[in-house]
Amino acid sequence: MKLFAKRIVSMACIACLLCISLLLPQPLPVQAESTIERLAGNTLYDTALAISNRGWDKAASVVLATGQNFPDALAGTVLAQRIGGPLLLSPSKSLYPSILPELERLGAQTVYLLGGTAAIDPGIQEILQDNGYNIKRLAGYDQYGTAAAIASEVSPQSSVAYLVNGQNFPDALSISSYAASKGIPLLMTKSSQLPPETLQAFTELGVRQVTLIGGTAVISDAVVEQLRSLPQPIQVLERIAGVDKYDTNTAVLRQLTFDSSLVYVATGENFPDALTGAALAAQKNHPVVLVPKTVPLNAAILSYLNERRTAGASFIIFGGWGAIPAKVEDVIRTGKVFARISLQYAQGSTLEGNAGMLRQVQMIPSPATDYADLISPSWYYLNDEADGSISSTWDSHAGDYKTFVDYVHSRNLKVLPMIGSSWATSATADNVLTSASKREILINQITERIQAIGADGIVIDLELFSSSTGPSLTLFMQELYPRLHALNKLVVMAVMARTPSTIWLDRFNYHDLAQTVDYLHIMTYDYHSSSPGAMAPLDWMKQVIQYTQNQGVDLHKVLLGIPYYGADWWAINPADPLDPNNYSKANRQSRGLYTLAGNNPNSSSDDINGAMDLLTQYNAVLQRDKTDPYFTYTVDDKYHRVYFDDAASWDAKLSLLAQYPLGGIGAWSLRWITNTNTIDQLFPLLKQHLR
Repeated sequence: MKLFAKRIVSMACIACLLCISLLLPQPLPVQAESTIERLAGNTLYDTALAISNRGWDKAASVVLATGQNFPDALAGTVLAQRIGGPLLLSPSKSLYPSILPELERLGAQTVYLLGGTAAIDPGIQEILQDNGYNIKRLAGYDQYGTAAAIASEVSPQSSVAYLVNGQNFPDALSISSYAASKGIPLLMTKSSQLPPETLQAFTELGVRQVTLIGGTAVISDAVVEQLRSLPQPIQVLERIAGVDKYDTNTAVLRQLTFDSSLVYVATGENFPDALTGAALAAQKNHPVVLVPKTVPLNAAILSYLNERRTAGASFIIFGGWGAIPAKVEDVIRTGKVFARISLQYAQGSTLEGNAGMLRQVQMIPSPATDYADLISPSWYYLNDEADGSISSTWDSHAGDYKTFVDYVHSRNLKVLPMIGSSWATSATADNVLTSASKREILINQITERIQAIGADGIVIDLELFSSSTGPSLTLFMQELYPRLHALNKLVVMAVMARTPSTIWLDRFNYHDLAQTVDYLHIMTYDYHSSSPGAMAPLDWMKQVIQYTQNQGVDLHKVLLGIPYYGADWWAINPADPLDPNNYSKANRQSRGLYTLAGNNPNSSSDDINGAMDLLTQYNAVLQRDKTDPYFTYTVDDKYHRVYFDDAASWDAKLSLLAQYPLGGIGAWSLRWITNTNTIDQLFPLLKQHLR
């Protein structure tokens, strides 16, 4: 971010904290927007518990299946709906520790175990019985017998059934929520032969018609012929299928009738999340969409999701980042084959404090997801004690955190607070990063803080440290990333822009750091930081991108820095105003495109005249340094040169997203665009280039 501004802003806020609550604006009205959220835990077992917690306050009966293999569990969703309880998962040999507390929360009395003792060990049954639960085990010799036993329990008599391949899980998961909601048995077959257990189930249940789920590669025509040739022939009503498991899933969703006002999404690469989630979806006959772990998504999936989004549906994702990565979530949210991320920083003004940050987000038009994805408030920095602890000027008003996070979440955006360096000395970051014990303290503090406020991750912006500390920074990120990913938190790192000539920035190892983040935000701005010139010259930005790519960084992970601010320099010696030596950082004022609009008309932070206002005030002539606008003016015998960005230069920089496979943008900061004139020019460009 901007080196000279951050700590000054933070320290100046301390004096005004007592009046923040008075300045805090009421949230602006928010238009209805499609929402997207996750139900996830640290493990597949925890995800199942999170789903149970969402769907059931009480349940007299619960289904328990193994989370280590799918065959015995596949038909369990239908049973869960029948008994009115969730489907929980446990390792086969030992009861997952959180199961007993969940059974107690639900007030359960009976636990249905799916599969034989190889699937659910007798020791698990003994533990449950010792804790007072009635046990009913539904099992057969194999998955076909278990499915038959479940079907008999669900519906002793049924003229119809669904038939799926019992050797694969995706097709069963595609139909399970619908079958459960309708109380229709789900039976299994081998790809080319009906098992005896399934044939017996057809007879005992009185099945006369079946619907096949999957193409001929998973249920061959030989099975169809067997059904027709039975003493009591069974009619195949239809075959719902596609060219692969994802096409079959969308075919099910389109050919059957669901309440699609809410759409659940699960990975199609593994069974647990979709299996347990389908029990929740079955309650109100909502669909479950299966997606891969990589983009682009199958065209049929993307089309279905886009239709539902256009219709105003909300989405709930089952599983953490390991199951459905951030990139896939971005596609679900935006509908783009390759969704680009918009990271928008919120910067506290000297007098408004956290209220100013809140107001910056409130100015994003609706729906906010047309323009932004991640909001990063500049809240935290390393404590100058260099002990690994975090400081924040907002801690004495902790309620401000919740106000901000709740509002951002209400607009379907994510909150990733930023933690920056101490700006007093590089020794602070050096001492923390080079110490294993202090890194551990810092990681623990980051984890505790973002969990306490309900944030969705963190932005690491450590800039002020010695070159020799670079490897320790990389080590810190290697330690932090898995800790936060296990909690389903995003990790973004902001790094200073490098080209082959900036050897003094070798402390930022782009290649290695990119392996430890979800996104690497390269701050392609402040190219001219001590003498007049464009904040982010287009040619230089291209050089940075090319350098990054040459370092072996996947550009899909890279967020390109976009400056929302300009700078007004004035010469020390006006006799030679064009000499760069006559300028210094001390003679520089950051400016937005237009004069900022704030809550307090007497606030000095709101009185920073915008570039266009100065242009008009001094009747200056607008010129361009290639794409970047600038002008000169003289006041009080001081010669000024103002470089800034406008719609034309922003458009040129955002066009780099089409030239390179970049992951999106990181923009510093919303504070500089709190003017409707700026918003009217900038936000249509964001939507055009990002969406």
